[in-house]
Amino acid sequence: MVLFEELQIAEQEPGKKKKKNKKEGFNKDTVNVIRTTQRNNVELTHLADNKANVLLSLNAIMLTFLIPNVVSNTDFIIERHLLIPLVILAATCFSTIYISTIVLKPSRFENPRYFFNKYKNHSPLFFGNIYRMTSQEFYDSLDETFADDKNIMETLKQNLFYSGKRLGYKMTWIRRAFNIFLIGMFLSIISSVIAFVVG
Repeated sequence: MVLFEELQIAEQEPGKKKKKNKKEGFNKDTVNVIRTTQRNNVELTHLADNKANVLLSLNAIMLTFLIPNVVSNTDFIIERHLLIPLVILAATCFSTIYISTIVLKPSRFENPRYFFNKYKNHSPLFFGNIYRMTSQEFYDSLDETFADDKNIMETLKQNLFYSGKRLGYKMTWIRRAFNIFLIGMFLSIISSVIAFVVG
């Protein structure tokens, strides 16, 4: 009889237990928003890197063909007044390659304000923090982070913030690279047309 009554009580209270667990855990919508935002940041970062890689490759190929042709046809270039268009084109290629390299270059992890140090722990889920920790510091930091939901949420917010900052940095520079490339190509073509007309 006692066992049967205990089973009845257990069947009558599953709703209460679910409510209690629901309060203790994360809201499902919150988790979905965080997961979607993180995935979008990763995909957009990958897209920015691909664009920078395309610009880098394209301008490197242009320089590869441009330099030998300029060297072998110096007299013709001077005679046709094509030196200025070629200088503009070369400067455009070098500038675009430089900016694309900045976009593709890994971030610096030396600034202690943003990353892990022995006096103040930051997100242990970020590889930029992990590589400067000892194994014990990493385990302690994980234990501290996962101790309660508030710490976990703070870590997730920090990860989203810095991934968003890095994405914004990449997108800003890749936009500059495209602007320089477009303006440089336009000026080079216009100056070439003028040189042919004048010549």
